[in-house]
Amino acid sequence: MKVVLSCMDYRLTEEVMKKMGEGVMVIRNAGANVNAVKETLRKLSPEEVIFMPHTDCAAMKLVKGVLTGEKTVDKEVEEKLVSQFKGKDVNDLDKVNAMLGEKLLKEILPNAKVTTELIDVGKIKWPERKAVYYLLKSSSKYENDMIGGYMLQAPSKEDLNADVKIADSLGLKLQKSEF
Repeated sequence: MKVVLSCMDYRLTEEVMKKMGEGVMVIRNAGANVNAVKETLRKLSPEEVIFMPHTDCAAMKLVKGVLTGEKTVDKEVEEKLVSQFKGKDVNDLDKVNAMLGEKLLKEILPNAKVTTELIDVGKIKWPERKAVYYLLKSSSKYENDMIGGYMLQAPSKEDLNADVKIADSLGLKLQKSEF
């Protein structure tokens, strides 16, 4: 089995779609956050993981705001997302996120092939943004009317609890839930 792990950002949907196919499980959360889904990944034990964080990430901006004292988050978001960045360079969190995520993937999945693709959103085309999000199962395919929305995708809703809070804090509205 192959897992594609990416951020929920609407700008990445078409990049993720290029990786989808038979036997591919998609996990998308705020910041392509490996830490939040590490137990799920251990249980899945995929042979391959394509890890797709990106530049200009709102989740990393949230992390920076919390670490510099400008923003606050609840305990679950702190635990799942923010805590892993304490003591790290807050001015380059997109790259730090890619490095931390890849390192953690290799630790929890020592036999898996791990490929990291840090996507520069300045170099890709993206659709018009819709201020909505979708809660989807990992095997779900995207419908045309979903393009432009934010995708939260995992095997279980529990994997996405902190991410729903982040989506809500960004002013996004739930459009569809498969859970």
